[in-house]
Amino acid sequence: MCNVCTRDVAPVPAPAPVKPNKAIERLKKKHNIITDPTDEEKQKEVEYQPDLLALSTQYSKLAYNVFKQTVARFQETKAFTIATKTTQPFHVALAVLVVIAWITRSGSSANLRGWRALYVGAVATHLGAQIWMTLISGIVLYFALPRHEFGRVQTVLFPVYYAFNSLMSLLAVLAYFRTQCITHFENTSWVQLALLLVVFSIEAYVRLWLVRPMLRAKHVKTQMEEAAGGGQEIGRLVLGELAHCPRYLRVLKTFRAYHSSIAMGTMITLGCSFYSTMILVDSMCH
Repeated sequence: MCNVCTRDVAPVPAPAPVKPNKAIERLKKKHNIITDPTDEEKQKEVEYQPDLLALSTQYSKLAYNVFKQTVARFQETKAFTIATKTTQPFHVALAVLVVIAWITRSGSSANLRGWRALYVGAVATHLGAQIWMTLISGIVLYFALPRHEFGRVQTVLFPVYYAFNSLMSLLAVLAYFRTQCITHFENTSWVQLALLLVVFSIEAYVRLWLVRPMLRAKHVKTQMEEAAGGGQEIGRLVLGELAHCPRYLRVLKTFRAYHSSIAMGTMITLGCSFYSTMILVDSMCH
C-alpha cells in the first residue's frame, strides 16, 4: 500500500460562523424588514424581483451563448473548411461577378438577359458534368484503381452527382420557361422544353429511388467480396469462390439491375443534353 493511501487524513475544520452585517441589520430595523429563512412565503416577499433590464440582460446572454455555439459548430463543418482553406469559393465569386457585370451592361433588358444567362449556364454546366463523370472520370478511375477503391469513390460521388445534375436540370427548365414567358413565347422550341423536362425527371427519379438501393446492394456485395479476399483487381471482376455462392449471385444480380437502370437513364439524359445543346446553338445562329 502506498503512502498516499496510509497517511493520516487531517480532519476538516468546521466553518467559522458568519457574523451578521451590522449595516444590513440597521437597514432591516429602519425599514421594518423581517426575514425568516424557514418561512418560504416571507422569503418570496422580500426576494429580488428582476426588472425589464435584468431580464433583457439574461436573454441577451442566452442569445450570445447560442450564437457562440452556432459559430463554433459551423467552424467544424466541411463548408467552413472549404470556404476558408480552399480556392473554390474565389472561383465561384469570380464567376458571379462576371455574370453580374455582363447582365448589368447597357443594352437589352437585364431581366431577360439574366434568365437567358441562367438557362445557358445551367445547360452548359449540366452537360459538362455529364461528360466529365460519364466519359472521363468514370473510365479513368475504373482502369486505374482497385475495384473496391473505385467503388468507394463512386459511393461518395453518385448521390452528389445526381442531386447536382437534377438541380441544374430544374434550373434550366425554370429559366427557359421564364425566358419564354418574358418573350411571350415567341420562337419557342417545345422540343427543347420537353427534353429539359425528360432530363430532370430521369435524374430526379434516379437520385430519389435508384441510387440508395443500388448503394445498399453494393455495400453488401463489397462486404462479401472482402470476406472472400477479392475486390483488389483493376478493371475487371473476378468472382473466384463466390461464383458458387447463391446469396452472392443474388446480391450481384440486384446490384447490376439497379446499376444497369441507372446507366440506361444516364445515357438517355446524355443524348437529350447533346440534342438540347444543338437546339440552343440553332437558336443562337438565328
